[in-house]
Amino acid sequence: MNKCFLIVLLTGVLINISINETVEAKSSGSPQPLEEFLPAIGYKTVESALKDFERHFNKELKLPLRVPPISFTHQFGRFSDSDGDINDEFEVTMISTTALKPHA
Repeated sequence: MNKCFLIVLLTGVLINISINETVEAKSSGSPQPLEEFLPAIGYKTVESALKDFERHFNKELKLPLRVPPISFTHQFGRFSDSDGDINDEFEVTMISTTALKPHA
């Protein structure tokens, strides 16, 4: 009986501590522009990433001519070169920030 009471008491104390703990985030005022943080994680122009891919594989890559009927405000590319030719990755990211803004 004493062991069960002690376990319940300790569990209650731990839950109370975790509930009363405060986490604060510091705001920098405005979000960092895409052009600043995407290059930090390997994104560059689509053309530059495509050239990296073609140079690595020594082959030409034809991208699709048709894109979805959305006006994109940003286009980025990234080529990830793993060791060897396995799991290498070419990625194109197209973003429309006008679609992200709330309507007034």
